[in-house]
Amino acid sequence: MNILILGSQGFIGSHLVKFFTNKSHTVTGCDLVELPLSTYTYHKVSILSADFDLIFSNQSFDVCINASGSGNVSYSIGYPLSDFEANTLAVAKVLDTIRKHNPFCKYLHISSAAVYGNPKHLPVKEDFELAPLSPYGYHKLMSEMICKEYYKFYNLPIDIIRPFSVYGNGLKKQLLWDICQKLQNNKSISLFGTGNETRDFIHISDLAELISKIIGNSTFDCNIYNAATGSEVTIRQIANIFEKNFPGEKKILFSGEVKKGDPLNWKADILKAYKLGFNPKIILDDAIVDYINWFSDLVND
Repeated sequence: MNILILGSQGFIGSHLVKFFTNKSHTVTGCDLVELPLSTYTYHKVSILSADFDLIFSNQSFDVCINASGSGNVSYSIGYPLSDFEANTLAVAKVLDTIRKHNPFCKYLHISSAAVYGNPKHLPVKEDFELAPLSPYGYHKLMSEMICKEYYKFYNLPIDIIRPFSVYGNGLKKQLLWDICQKLQNNKSISLFGTGNETRDFIHISDLAELISKIIGNSTFDCNIYNAATGSEVTIRQIANIFEKNFPGEKKILFSGEVKKGDPLNWKADILKAYKLGFNPKIILDDAIVDYINWFSDLVND
């Protein structure tokens, strides 16, 4: 297959480049950063004036995976317009370009579980009420509506995935990175919340496998899939893994303060993903230990 990955230099995008390249697919990437050297075909674009027409008019793609955009809830609260441009407006530009140049290209949109907000009960199914808690969540929801528009009115083959808490080596933001950075220079640190908040973590390699299953087995009738493992883990459990495995004697406390824009509890229903043949394989405890080792190597280089 000929696959275009938007946001190919980001955490998810870069892993997808390696994943599909290793499976002998032809991969083209697109992102905002300058790459003096690249092992794959790469296009640098501007977020507000991206020339997607040039990319799609010169080449026909079988699949376009959109892993681009901003993934920072706190940033979206402070800079809602910039977040809207990255997570919503850019999606409309991409889909309209596909409509004009490559209407048979399968488009896989990476949305977010942030569209759910605080679900009324668990596990969260794809047809639950959507009630975002942040501008980021609202903009991701808007991007899904744009996908539905282009599917309904222009018959573009589109699917949507809603990743929950994606993690893995190379991730330099969010909970695991934040804990590592704080523990690096402190014996005791404090995190938001009580520790009883829960998340459904999915390793980046499992996410890549799910994306592969969707591309190979889904009908692309604007289906929506939760991207998770279906396992609920407390933040206190995550903290315990760090206390046991981070170098030195470390202690993680909780402030009790609720972080603005963050949900309290997440656990996904992944029956739809299972029906495509998806089966998550990565063990959370082992992967976090591996992440700690990756971080240690990074700061000691």
